[in-house]
Amino acid sequence: MDATVKKRFEDGQSAPLSWSPTEGGKPSIVCFRDSLTEDLGLDPTGKRFTAIADKMMAGNYYPPDAVQFFGLHQDEHRTIKPGDRIQQRAPFGPLGFWSMVEIFIAERAENECQIGYVTTKKHHGRGIWSATLTRANDKLTIKVESIANPHSFMFWAGLPFARMLQLRARKRALEEFKKL
Repeated sequence: MDATVKKRFEDGQSAPLSWSPTEGGKPSIVCFRDSLTEDLGLDPTGKRFTAIADKMMAGNYYPPDAVQFFGLHQDEHRTIKPGDRIQQRAPFGPLGFWSMVEIFIAERAENECQIGYVTTKKHHGRGIWSATLTRANDKLTIKVESIANPHSFMFWAGLPFARMLQLRARKRALEEFKKL
């Protein structure tokens, strides 16, 4: 981690969660609840499942032009695990929007891989996100679910822009997975 990221990461390590992975949280006046299941195509050999699951478990779910993940898992050369804090950066031209999340699920089985995180008080939103990759009958599908509420003044003030960044990140990840 470079010095700038490390400072932000250390600042976010003690931030309390702003959403519970088990109990949820109180929705705000504006609350985006998303659930999308996407067909990622055929995978008769399982190689595509392996490649996508590897990316997910390495904390590389999003392409770096959409969202960048920074965490101790990278420095320790391991996969993500529940309890890991992840410093995220959503780049937009020369700007970068920083946020801290905590992994609540990171599981991988022969034909299913799931990762998910909840927000901390060092996040512009408040909510939960998860992605579940499944391989069945030689086909790949991914289900992405999230609840997002504005948490910061920046999110509220730039609500359409913040929502655009969320949807762009989701779209970019799915585009890249379909290429694998």
